Amino acid sequence: MIENWLCAPDRMKWVTRSKKKGGKCVFCRISEGDHDADSLVLHKTRKFMVIMNLYPYNTGHIQVLPRRHAKSLEDLTDKEVADLSILVKKCIKMLKKAMDPLGFNVGFNQGGDASGASFEHLHVHIVPRFKTDYGFIDIIGGTKVLPEKPEDTFKRLQVHKKMLK
Repeated sequence: MIENWLCAPDRMKWVTRSKKKGGKCVFCRISEGDHDADSLVLHKTRKFMVIMNLYPYNTGHIQVLPRRHAKSLEDLTDKEVADLSILVKKCIKMLKKAMDPLGFNVGFNQGGDASGASFEHLHVHIVPRFKTDYGFIDIIGGTKVLPEKPEDTFKRLQVHKKMLK
């Protein structure tokens, strides 16, 4: 029996949310500027956007995604794949300058629930990794403790977002 609980009540909003509103996924709604879709948008181009993950795996966790609804990498043109890769590279440079991580986890999510994603809109996770990532509570408690709120990290990255142009 579990005797101690570490609660994250803010995640209930994510767990109970509707995957679509008005027939559109949350990424499409964010792309269109829907103010009801919670988001911290760092950068938008005509075809792509960079957003903070509101429920991050680690401090500085951002996502890069096409603005149009694309379910998989195969839905993108070769030029779009190249542009996406260049933007991911710029994001890594920005995170290095802003946060000085030791490394990164970078991965595509496509395929909705089957891939571990919450909905079917292609996106790339960029997760900075730091020397102190694995402490007692991470390993024993199975819980991630972040040193700052995503909103605070967003403000820190805003200073460096010009690197994404």
